[in-house]
This record gives sequence, C-alpha cells and structure tokens, in this order.
Amino acid sequence: MPPAESVVPPSVSEPPVEAPRAAAPVIVLGVDLRSGPRYPTGLAVMDAATRRLRALAVVLTDDDIDAAVERWHPALVAIDAPLALPEGRDCADPACDCARFGILRQVDRACIAAGYHPFPTLLPSMVGLTLRGIALLARLQSRGIATVEVYPGMAQDILGIPRKRADLAGLERGLRRAGVRGLPRARRLTHDELDAATCALVAALHLDGATEAMGPGIPVPLVFPARPPRAVTAAR
Repeated sequence: MPPAESVVPPSVSEPPVEAPRAAAPVIVLGVDLRSGPRYPTGLAVMDAATRRLRALAVVLTDDDIDAAVERWHPALVAIDAPLALPEGRDCADPACDCARFGILRQVDRACIAAGYHPFPTLLPSMVGLTLRGIALLARLQSRGIATVEVYPGMAQDILGIPRKRADLAGLERGLRRAGVRGLPRARRLTHDELDAATCALVAALHLDGATEAMGPGIPVPLVFPARPPRAVTAAR
C-alpha cells in the first residue's frame, strides 16, 4: 500500500505593512494687503509647525490672492488690513449720516491706548485698503477659512524686531531670530514680503495659543504675540 500523500497547506502571505503616513503640514497664510492692484501685496505661506516658509512673493490682484488660497488650503489666514468698518458705520461715505460714528474702530482705540498707532480705519488714504480687506474676509469666510487681523508693526515691536521703516535688513534678521525659516537669501526681500512673513508668524503663534487679542473681536480678532508678564516690584 503506497504511503499516504502529505497534504501541505497553501502558504498564506501576510498583508504588507504600510508605513505610517506623515501628517500633512498645517499651513498658514500671511497677507500684507494693499489698497488695490496697482500696489504689491505680500504673501507668505508657512508651515505652522516648523515656521518654514513654503512660498514668499508679491502679487497684485484679488484673483492672485484667491489662487494662493486655493493652492495652499491654509488653516488660518492672517491679514494686515482693517477687516471691519468702525462700529456704527455701514459705509465709508464721509457724507453719509453714519459718518458721525467716526473713522476709528474700538480696536483702533485699544491699540492707541496701548501705545501703538495704527492708521485710522477710515482715514481717506485707508478707505480703499479697508474695503478691500472686508471683501477678502467675506470671500474667506464663504469658504470656511479661519481668519485673523494682524498689525505687523505691533507684532514686531513686541518681538523686539525693527520695523521696516527703521531698518529693513534688521527686520529680516529679526524674523530669522524669531524662528522664521526659509527666508530667501539669494535676493533682496521687499517690505511687503517681510510684513507678510510677520503676519504668517503671528498666525502660527496663534495656532499654538501664544497670542493675545485686542478689541471686541468682531468680526474677527486682532491678534499679536503674547507679551511677557510685567515684572512686579516688591513693596518695600
């Protein structure tokens, strides 16, 4: 009687083990907005975790700004421009009855009281910028994109960085010291780009919970780097 044939079960291969996917970077966008397409608007795209710039450029039109938002899908946009009219105002017409409410917002007054001096929201030279900022905010909100207002000069003062009018090269060096990585070295950076990079840095700090807000926060807050606590002098 021939020996029984051994039955070898078919080998079962283990499914391949997939390497864990790296988390997609959280992107923030800083916008140094100008009053219209005749002037360059600075854009800074930053990885919020590493503070490394992914893109730094100037653009002109609203379509250019919207295209950057579409490409980078930022988790937060930080804009250097007033993003609301003064409380009580429903237009920017100086002949309108609502003009009695003035050209300053509550947040403008709060900044002035704190020792910072932003341009009044409806100063004649600021009207175009304010209206463009409000329109940009509306487009971002229609897409569900979180937005904050940033005053770069205020942020730079808090961080101990020279402002652009005082020392443009010093502003660039100061941003590097503050942790901004990827600033191009092969070309001279414009003040629009450096202010946009400042906005992006504040946006990254905001996601880390390292900012303060000023004013009523309507429709969005004005945020700036958290200030160190003041030293308390012991009573003698």
